[in-house]
Amino acid sequence: MPRKPLAALAASVSALVVAGFALAHGGGPGSVQAASATFDAATVTDLHSGTCTGADGTYTRTKATYTGTATSSDARLNGTLTVRAKTFYNADTNLGVVEGHFRVENADGHTNGKFVAVDTNGTLDGWLGGRAHGPHAGLLGGFSATFDPTAGFSGGQLGTGSSTNSAVFVSGHCGGDDEQGSGDGQKHQKHQKHTKHGKHKRNGKR
Repeated sequence: MPRKPLAALAASVSALVVAGFALAHGGGPGSVQAASATFDAATVTDLHSGTCTGADGTYTRTKATYTGTATSSDARLNGTLTVRAKTFYNADTNLGVVEGHFRVENADGHTNGKFVAVDTNGTLDGWLGGRAHGPHAGLLGGFSATFDPTAGFSGGQLGTGSSTNSAVFVSGHCGGDDEQGSGDGQKHQKHQKHTKHGKHKRNGKR
């Protein structure tokens, strides 16, 4: 497989790691809520395809836009779905990868982000990260779907609740005693340095 697709895939995975929220200085999100949706995106437009030769055979590369519907009891995942996806697939090994961007939109707002998935003979097992706007929250989770570059996504499931395919919305901020304690410790260290500095000056004058 060419290095360029792999580099793009690695960049996408890195982006997913930091999408939504970060845990730092003893803090974290103030809310973690289960998220789930089903989706289909079978309308295919702007499909482009080509082939390339890798170390283990010939790969078909595609790029297209897929539109359909996401259905959820959570308004942030309920609405018109647009997916822009790139694929790299080896028909001899029945293995490949799919990556791209997604957007769920309705009258109240939208949720968008990035995703990456392993394609095993037309079955996707993937991970996504993004952000909801209205109300604001980060989105992290696993998803599965049936996929064909010429027919789109079908039977998609996000956050079914199993250990391998769960998803959550994270929002707000949660501070703890350890976070404040760290700050108090820094103030104490600064005070000690200032006191020692003052002693050096007085000793120098004597």
